[in-house]
Amino acid sequence: MDHSGAAFADTEALHRVMSELWVQIKANKEMSKSLLASKLAVRFNYREPAGQITVDSRDGVDMKVVAGPCDVKPDVEMDMKSDVAHEFWLGKISVPMAILTGKIVAKGPVQKALALLPAIKPAFAIYPEVYKKHINGVQTKV
Repeated sequence: MDHSGAAFADTEALHRVMSELWVQIKANKEMSKSLLASKLAVRFNYREPAGQITVDSRDGVDMKVVAGPCDVKPDVEMDMKSDVAHEFWLGKISVPMAILTGKIVAKGPVQKALALLPAIKPAFAIYPEVYKKHINGVQTKV
């Protein structure tokens, strides 16, 4: 971590961690089944550092995960600081409460996205390992 105490030093670190997390979620049959059944495309817009992850489950068959800008028009967008996303995946933030308090700004049919929260709960156990591996294991500040 850099001197500012932020969870992610830069966009590259943010994208590395979030991309791998979603790849693991996709690989988990139980989690991916619910996400694919939702047929939603969700974009997470991050700031401080800036970044973007789009999870597209629209076809109900293959979940596509894209780090950075892409052409997919999302059904739901969630805007937040990168640190808020970090706290969420650590299980420390309630999304409905974060939306109410403005920590997360959501656009689109948010209820549909919130209905998926129980499905991705197992990812809370995966995230600390993914984070450690990419942040502590490979400090690639070039």
